[in-house]
Amino acid sequence: MAPSRAGAGAVLPVVVALLLGVAATTGGARKMASHGEGANLKASPGAPAAGGSADQFRGKARLPSFAAPRRYELFLRPDLVACTFSGSVAISVAVSAPTRFLVLNALDLSVNRTSIRFQALEPTEVVFFKDDGVLVLGFAKQLPLGEGLLKMDFNGILNDQMRGFYRSKYQYKGKERNMAVTQFESVDARRCFPCWDEPAFKAKFKLTLEVPSELVALSNMPVGNATFAGPIKTVRYLESPPMSTYLVAIVVGLFEYVEGMTTKGTRVRVYTQIGKSNQGKFALDVGVKSLNLYKDYFDTPFPLPKLDMVAIPDFAAGAMENYGLVTYREVALLFDDKSSSASSRQSVAITVAHELAHQWFGNLVTMEWWTHLWLNEGFATWVSHLAVDSFFPQWNIWTQFLDSTTTALRLDSLEASHPIEVEIHHASEVDQIFDAISYDKGASVIRMLQSYLGAERFQKAMASYMKKYAFSNAKTEDLWAVLEKETGEPVKDLMTTWTKQKGYPVINAKIKGDDIEIEQAQFLLDGSSGSGMWIVPITSGCGAYDTQKKFLLKLKRDKMVIGSQCGDRKKGGNFWTKLNINGTGFYRVKYDDELAAALQNALETKKLSLMDKIGTVDDLYALSIARQQTFASLLRLLYGYRGEADYSVLSHINTVTTSIAKVSADATPALAGDIKQLLIKILLSPAEKLGWDPKKGESHLDVMLRPLLLTALVQLGHGKTINEGVRRFNIFTRDRGTSLLPPDTRKAAYLAVMQNVSSSNRSGYDALRKIYKESAEGEERLQVLGILSSCRDKGIVLESLNLIFTNEVRNQDAYILLRGIQPEAREISWNWLKENWERISRTFSGSLAANFVKNIVPLFTSNEKAAEISKFFATRTKPGFERTLKQSLETVRISARWAEGIRSEPGLSQTVRELLAKP
Repeated sequence: MAPSRAGAGAVLPVVVALLLGVAATTGGARKMASHGEGANLKASPGAPAAGGSADQFRGKARLPSFAAPRRYELFLRPDLVACTFSGSVAISVAVSAPTRFLVLNALDLSVNRTSIRFQALEPTEVVFFKDDGVLVLGFAKQLPLGEGLLKMDFNGILNDQMRGFYRSKYQYKGKERNMAVTQFESVDARRCFPCWDEPAFKAKFKLTLEVPSELVALSNMPVGNATFAGPIKTVRYLESPPMSTYLVAIVVGLFEYVEGMTTKGTRVRVYTQIGKSNQGKFALDVGVKSLNLYKDYFDTPFPLPKLDMVAIPDFAAGAMENYGLVTYREVALLFDDKSSSASSRQSVAITVAHELAHQWFGNLVTMEWWTHLWLNEGFATWVSHLAVDSFFPQWNIWTQFLDSTTTALRLDSLEASHPIEVEIHHASEVDQIFDAISYDKGASVIRMLQSYLGAERFQKAMASYMKKYAFSNAKTEDLWAVLEKETGEPVKDLMTTWTKQKGYPVINAKIKGDDIEIEQAQFLLDGSSGSGMWIVPITSGCGAYDTQKKFLLKLKRDKMVIGSQCGDRKKGGNFWTKLNINGTGFYRVKYDDELAAALQNALETKKLSLMDKIGTVDDLYALSIARQQTFASLLRLLYGYRGEADYSVLSHINTVTTSIAKVSADATPALAGDIKQLLIKILLSPAEKLGWDPKKGESHLDVMLRPLLLTALVQLGHGKTINEGVRRFNIFTRDRGTSLLPPDTRKAAYLAVMQNVSSSNRSGYDALRKIYKESAEGEERLQVLGILSSCRDKGIVLESLNLIFTNEVRNQDAYILLRGIQPEAREISWNWLKENWERISRTFSGSLAANFVKNIVPLFTSNEKAAEISKFFATRTKPGFERTLKQSLETVRISARWAEGIRSEPGLSQTVRELLAKP
């Protein structure tokens, strides 16, 4: 899945034989599995399941394993007008140990009690634990061992929560219509049909749908046959190979498509709303190429006869890798040469490559439990960059990959981080781990391992892993075992230190004679010391990149002999050394004064690679936040990048400058204006070279760099850039076809307009709202949405935030409105959040609600505000955003500590003045 992305009821005994609806309970508190039960808890196949009461299955981490599904025959009849559905399921269940119970998952379904049969047996009790999403069927006597058929009928609501079986709205011929869509990852298949809703319970699926005849009805497998009865058709799909419930998919609506074929004859289609199929051609091309590449990389063919990719108007995540039927947000799949930006082209390519990587890593071989989610997401993130680099080498995508690494490094330096392999004690906890640790740290440690083992050995081992576990499940340890066998390297010992504990080390490097002494310590942004220890693949370069060294740091301290190959230290000039070459390792480096000065000199004399330019500034930025290096030293290093022209490097510089501008406004208000001028000075030269207008034949990266720099200058208050943006916007409002404001630079112009907006001068704001309402392009609408709250005027900010509760903004896009909030508007935004929290928590589920916390809370930089926010949420937390809240509050406290350090730093103003005075 591509990211973007309720306690136990009292037991409900069903006494009346004809009662419908095992779907509502009240009261009671969820009984969590104790910490000691662990993430991989499974009930033993024997007692007490043979007897006892249904209550023994309440509040467990996992379903018991004494019965498991082998095959589902599932029939569904969605009503797209009433927004309901009815269905029936017949599950072949293998009973492997004495029991009188069947325990499975169901949630928000009404199950017809009289329809339930296991073979010829009727249940004597039907108990539903709502907060666990568990349905327990008790029978009068022990069930026969072996395979039997469990049947039941049910009905439910096509909800508007973008999970389970839900409705999405779209326009057709001027009228609003509903489509039916599934989103089952992580634990929402149970909202569509009763099932064993855990990854390890793989089974075959044979689906039948009854839908209006004129609609397209898609599922994981191709259509076997369809029969028509007037306005209704019954569509029967071929049986699937074994797969997990979270990968089952259904889409019903009006679509058109473009089609392609892989070299091995797999049919690939991209489905879009009527009239948009042309925008699916780029994704189709990337999709076909991805399937061809992964077939070779994994030495395993794509196992299904077709692959469909569908653009869905309402979609909570970025995309979802359902087997053979991948679903996407429209902006994550559709691309138009005339109206889409270069960054959109790149985003679509990476998202498609990510989801199709899952067809092998996730779908063919599936994690055994959510603890191992990173196997899916980390690998798909890493290998999608491998694929896109193959298709578009000019994009320099591996340098851009460091975005993922630095994002993960920032999150993983919080005390409220979590290990890559995280214990899951309840289904309600799963959604929280779809984060930068599972995706970006996961991908980064895979890159680190591949770099250590070598690309060829790594690929060969991955192909062996894929073949060994095809159509089954695997744990992290299974991957390490295959890699060890294939390479002979101590992979398990090495990688366990990275996956089973949170955090990472900072390597302290000090020069002593002809040696560099290195020492590892856990790095935490709050400046505290952690107790973690890692086996660290150290790489180093001395004076040039052709003298690299590699070794494993297994101890807390060690040393490297450098001799004279790093250049003559006494003469200066060429002497420098860089650890963690090209950022392949997931760690930071802190150099002593001599090494740091030599490295800055190497930077300014253009000796460092692009990746090392990124790593150098990101490390010092993090060390400054942790108050292990001075703020002044960070500014001096940044000044060394003033002649930089590379997109990836300047993207990271922009991240740092944005953070510096924010914290300096709170830490040193009197100096904040000068600091902004210094940051403008660093970014202005490359921005002026690129200008506002695209140039014939310029690179993809320069096309992406232009809006990055223009937007940064607007945010820093650069008057000339703001005025030019406003000028171009005014022309654009009169002539939408003008060449003065192509898609790539519109965001900068929109942001420029918002700098001058107020309640008494709202013409620019109203013009932007008009563009949002009238535009048919998803990317354009999201760009406008993302800047409507980028205003200092409290009235305008409130008006923008309240759009979230109107029909103008789809629930999936609400968080985009929050992204533009400026520090000047944080107080009004926090008050708005408090006043509307009950409504927000009712309307938005799980990760969608977490986005409100994530985008507003970290705007603050005081311990007092952290305490106030913590107090407000003390009685309002839910499992879906508890971890996000902790991380956001920790970020506030870290920012407060950083600001305090900056305030008390001697000589800072002198450093700023000196840098401003430099040519």
